[in-house]
Amino acid sequence: MSISSGRLALVVAVVIGALAAQVGLIAGLNLASQGLTPYRTCVLTATPAATTSVIDASVRQGSATSNFGTATTNNVATGSAQNRRLYIRFDLSLCTPAIPATATVRLATLRMYATGLPASCRTVDAFSVTANWTEAGITWNNQPFGTAINNPASGSASNSFTIGTPAGCQNLTNNAYIVGAIMTADVAAFVAGTATNFGWMLRDDVEGSTSTITSTFSAKNLGTASQAPQLVVTYVNVP
Repeated sequence: MSISSGRLALVVAVVIGALAAQVGLIAGLNLASQGLTPYRTCVLTATPAATTSVIDASVRQGSATSNFGTATTNNVATGSAQNRRLYIRFDLSLCTPAIPATATVRLATLRMYATGLPASCRTVDAFSVTANWTEAGITWNNQPFGTAINNPASGSASNSFTIGTPAGCQNLTNNAYIVGAIMTADVAAFVAGTATNFGWMLRDDVEGSTSTITSTFSAKNLGTASQAPQLVVTYVNVP
């Protein structure tokens, strides 16, 4: 069926008009306000052993005046006068590019490489530390949270994860990075400046067990990149 030249001209005019209207609509949009803001990620890794971006040490009730800041492993343990805690701090100012104070932290994950799992499923609590400490000076007796066991209370933990070999435990694979240590709220406060970054203390949820139960993690001083403690921060910087 043929189309008359008049009808064809009319159809073409309608199509051109519609396209022109769409172009005008697009041109009228404020594209600057619709710009996509990319996610950025900062990964702080505790390697080499001499790095200043991370400090870590465990404190041991059974060796209350000794410092273990140069040990190649760190422990979290519960036991009768044999409790152990793990202190770790990441220097966020060494992120490249720097994380602006106005950034929105979407996710911050603490990654510890487990090299020794308890036979029972244990809960490990992570607390934001509220006072300064040093890798070469911290001991059980002078640690920021004091020597009383089960202190601070479990309910004030920033987050918790479970670790052990029984089925159903959150982290039951030896020689692997743990999952579940999500520290987003703390890191957001550090970035915004509403809290001071003194790192975290990890302890067993119930210290003082009749038998000693230990979880072991690779420390900074092991110097092995594939097992080094890490903090992974994903954020958005909205201009």
